[in-house]
Amino acid sequence: MKKLLFLLFACLLMLSGLLPSPASAETAQGEFRAFWVDAFHDGFKTEAQVDQLIEDVEAANANAVIVQVRRRGDAYFNKALEPRTQDPSLQQDFDVLEDLITKAHARGIEVHAWLATLPIWNSLTPPASPDHVFNTHGPAAEGDDFWLMTNKDGAMRSGADYVLDPGHPDALDYTVEQYVNVVKQYDVDGIHLDLARYMGTDWGYNPTSIERYQEAFQTDTIPEPTDPDWADWRREQINSLVRKVYLKAIAVNPHVKVSCATIAWGAGPRTQEEYNNTRTMTEVFQDWQGWLRDEIIDIAIPMNYDREHIESQRQWYDQWISFQKANQFNRQIVAGPAAYLNSIDSTLAQTRRALAPDAEGRKLAGVSYYSYAVTDMNNEPRGAFLDALVNGTEQQAAVFPEKAAIPEMKWKTKPKSGYLMGQARTIKKQDLSDAVLEIKGAKGFKKTIKTDGNGWFGLSGLKPGAYVIKIADKQHKSPAYPVIIKAGKVRNMTVIGK
Repeated sequence: MKKLLFLLFACLLMLSGLLPSPASAETAQGEFRAFWVDAFHDGFKTEAQVDQLIEDVEAANANAVIVQVRRRGDAYFNKALEPRTQDPSLQQDFDVLEDLITKAHARGIEVHAWLATLPIWNSLTPPASPDHVFNTHGPAAEGDDFWLMTNKDGAMRSGADYVLDPGHPDALDYTVEQYVNVVKQYDVDGIHLDLARYMGTDWGYNPTSIERYQEAFQTDTIPEPTDPDWADWRREQINSLVRKVYLKAIAVNPHVKVSCATIAWGAGPRTQEEYNNTRTMTEVFQDWQGWLRDEIIDIAIPMNYDREHIESQRQWYDQWISFQKANQFNRQIVAGPAAYLNSIDSTLAQTRRALAPDAEGRKLAGVSYYSYAVTDMNNEPRGAFLDALVNGTEQQAAVFPEKAAIPEMKWKTKPKSGYLMGQARTIKKQDLSDAVLEIKGAKGFKKTIKTDGNGWFGLSGLKPGAYVIKIADKQHKSPAYPVIIKAGKVRNMTVIGK
């Protein structure tokens, strides 16, 4: 009887608005709801388009936009290190990021700056600006100035794209600085890496990259595409790129969120061992599970681009979603359904399955739709999709019936670990590339890490406290340098070896 009275009392409180409904409780937990807004379509290139974008995000009860402000080595914003885009649709002198941030933040909407990471040009006609990286470090460049990724046969173009090789240290640093500059210049909520990967197993044969590999493995042969050492080495170049972006970005702004669009091709894995055999690991060398585990990204957004109306692809989608819910480590995963490949009803169905908890109660942090420009396969008006998200359709219930807060990232709001990065050099101030460093801490903590091609090193997930670090290479030993790690902070230092 008491239990029945309690339930009746609770219902009265919910009806009166004094007790949150289950939907409201879910809202309090937070749910990332975003659109990818690409630069190959209109959607943000004029003040009027930005106004419409903000209205549409609000109408959908969404709370974030991931906007492509670097398409191919070009900029849609004014405070850039690269030339302004040649896109004729961009309003003259218009700073997309500045206008978007001002208007979005006034409505409580997050802005994540999406930069295409390694592709830097996609036309046979060179860029107009002589300062464009394609013109300075592309096909016409020689020696160390040549930064392009090539395949084993020497081809320099993957599909339509010319792509920088992360195995070239200067190409990697150039790429990192594009992201860091955005964080320095704009009050963005996040930066978003796209195409942070190799183009396939046959790619990565930039001459400088090959020289580094040969030196590391003491060989004078050019590795075959399927060589396991060569696969591991290329995977580590992408890891180094992501790690450097992350640590340098949060050193500027500890609260900026670093996300990455990641590969989820084919059947989804059930275990980490199966994940190690997926195409993301073996074909494009993008270990995004490792990035989550090593705490060098905040959000992974797997591109779950599967068609609901094709049975095999629907199964792939569910397999990947299940794996994602179970393997977020101490970070977040946001599902990335392909609205453009599906009907509105199908996208609602995929969204519902993505946001539902699994049997153990594990949930994803939210969803991001590709894309804002094309919201369904049948070319329905965008307004129909936005309305369906909030109000549902005849076949599908609404997935965003109420507004939602952005999920909290406790490692940023209540950090329990810190970060270390720095430079390893000789006494003569020469960078020590691919050098081994050893770091020790309390309770027997010991770890070895390597510098990148320009002598930079970085490490996440360190408990606050005292450590010592030294160069452990036989040729370049150093004394042990003391370092104090603080929660939520990036400690930057230089280590000098002989």
